[in-house]
Amino acid sequence: MAGWIRRAHSGRYQARYRTPGARTRSRTFDRRKDAEKWLRRELAPIDRGDWIDPDAGTVTVAEWADRWMATRLHIRDSTRERDETYLRSLILPHFGTRRLRDITRHDIQDWIAELAKEGYSPATIQLAHGLVSMAFNAAVDDAFIQRTPCSGVNLPKRIETEKRFLSVDELHHLADTIDPRHRTLVLTAGYTGARFSELAALQPRDLDLGRRRVTITRSLAEVRGAITETEPKTSASKRSITLPQAVVDDLAAHLDQHATNRTDRVFTAPQGGPLRRRSFRKRFWLPAVDASVGQPMRFHDLRHTHAALLIAANTHPKLLQSRLGHTSIKTTLDIYGHLYEPLDEIAAARLEQLIADAIAHRARAERGLEL
Repeated sequence: MAGWIRRAHSGRYQARYRTPGARTRSRTFDRRKDAEKWLRRELAPIDRGDWIDPDAGTVTVAEWADRWMATRLHIRDSTRERDETYLRSLILPHFGTRRLRDITRHDIQDWIAELAKEGYSPATIQLAHGLVSMAFNAAVDDAFIQRTPCSGVNLPKRIETEKRFLSVDELHHLADTIDPRHRTLVLTAGYTGARFSELAALQPRDLDLGRRRVTITRSLAEVRGAITETEPKTSASKRSITLPQAVVDDLAAHLDQHATNRTDRVFTAPQGGPLRRRSFRKRFWLPAVDASVGQPMRFHDLRHTHAALLIAANTHPKLLQSRLGHTSIKTTLDIYGHLYEPLDEIAAARLEQLIADAIAHRARAERGLEL
């Protein structure tokens, strides 16, 4: 897209060009070579196809956040609620009134340092940064700014939450200690690895006790106090899991006592409504943990327990991935790979035995030839 230079009556040189948006921009210089230099610099991004309208970046971060969030149509309600909370409490108070084009990498780095100084955890800071980064990347894609200010910043190292792995005896001790209504819930979690939200969404039709199968196709989420039924966390989370016979028997007895028709939830609150995570944790989970296996122990640790029990039984990682509903085997190995290390020693011992057997066989064969 060409520009041009003309000499004004004042003797100065005016450089002009037309933008992809059909607007004309110009600047006046005392020397022609300065006008030519400026024009080349302005036309270069147009020729490359990465020109950004300088006025586009004048949108404030708060205005852009509203527009961007409205385009995120396929996220879970619980994710949207979390992201809106992060925007209101951590992001917009720092950047809301500022223009997109004015935010620099140093601004992002200073914001991260301030969050850390205020005592926010590394996990919270990483999530907040990830949200800001997605918003600015979208602004780049929509040609509001040329590059994101979020790349290249230093984030605090995330401290991995320590996992708790129960033995079979500990799992049953916990199940026998909790309110009897929730005993089968604990055992089902420990022997399937299903998430709390997945178990809370189970309906009797999801159980095929004759074939010892449970099928997970939905999840329950609490958003602004309302319980909503959603898709599972990922497509891989839709899965069918084979149950131990002992769990099948417990589920059958549980359904006889608590399920009244084919649309009820398998696991419910005492009054028959849906399980709410916070209420369950406070009223039933924490007292049972304190009275049995002791803290720290999260409900999600029952999922970790399931994985550890399967690994101890020499279960192949691909089967573990399938039962847990992980999208990638890498996720499974990243979380639980260290538990396979003792199996590596067992494999080495088996190889040693194969070598010893081969040597002994060869020695017998040689003695036979000598005779």
